[in-house]
Amino acid sequence: MIYYRLIALWVLCEALLGSIIFTFRIPVSGLVIGSCAISCISLIAWYYPVKGAIIKATIIVAIFKMMLTPQALPTAYIAVFFQGLMGELLFWNRKNYKLACITFALLALLESALQRILILTIVYGNDIWTVFNKFVQKLMGAASITNYSYLFIISYLLLHVVTALFVGITMGRLPQKLSSMYNLLEKYSIAPAEISNTTLSQIKRKRRGKMVLLFILVILLLMYIQTFFKIGEPILPQNQLLRIIIRSIIIILSWYFFISPVLKKWLRKWLMNKKQQSARQVQQVVNLLPTMQNMIAKSWTYSAEKKYFKRLFLFFQILLVNTFNTPGSSV
Repeated sequence: MIYYRLIALWVLCEALLGSIIFTFRIPVSGLVIGSCAISCISLIAWYYPVKGAIIKATIIVAIFKMMLTPQALPTAYIAVFFQGLMGELLFWNRKNYKLACITFALLALLESALQRILILTIVYGNDIWTVFNKFVQKLMGAASITNYSYLFIISYLLLHVVTALFVGITMGRLPQKLSSMYNLLEKYSIAPAEISNTTLSQIKRKRRGKMVLLFILVILLLMYIQTFFKIGEPILPQNQLLRIIIRSIIIILSWYFFISPVLKKWLRKWLMNKKQQSARQVQQVVNLLPTMQNMIAKSWTYSAEKKYFKRLFLFFQILLVNTFNTPGSSV
């Protein structure tokens, strides 16, 4: 069924790409994962135009994200549910599908970009932008301080807008162009993989030195309170960069020890309840994961005859035509 294969593809994009990006700390992660999610949701909207289908797919993806990438922060789920909700609303019907694809891509990627900027400001404070301005000023040897941080933010947002327009326009045209790609099957046909009991290995974070980190948090909090309320001589250094670092450590450790566990516990409880309610649909996706994993790996191998962007373009073409050509491909 195309619907469940597209959900499985979305799951693998979130799980595989999420794990790779988390491991190697790859920047603009929201741009990459978000573009893949937009593509999967747009295809679901076109090939399975059933009311509530995108929301149901979003919940299934979130369930697998919880199981396969436990290192994912609660903010990652905000992006997933935002994409699902916007997809459900914008693709309510297929009359303006092309416009909906572009609007959806813009909203989804801009939400990702703004979320990153907001988190940076919360964690490091407004001082981070002042330090950034001074750093760029020294780097360029400028006589006066220009608000380079605004230029950076605008450039970052523009990067997401340009990518969104490209992804949105591409997905809007794809259903009409897909039929012309089927000639690729003569050379790049991929046989379905056998279903196995293992799909993706879970990533387990090692929780060593937790007490040390908690001790550091307590000490820094006491120092911050002492300095803020001016109890005696301030202990914290007055250096702006050091203040930013200490503030960020306090916020990150507070998030790690207090806020994130509570949010994750609530989210896990809610998703586990949804998992029981959607047991049949979840099992169908589980059964499809080995096939889709194999398809992604083989598509990447086949596309090796091209280089750079041409390889990516061929990879997506091979992956798509095989996804829609798998036996039992009715919606």
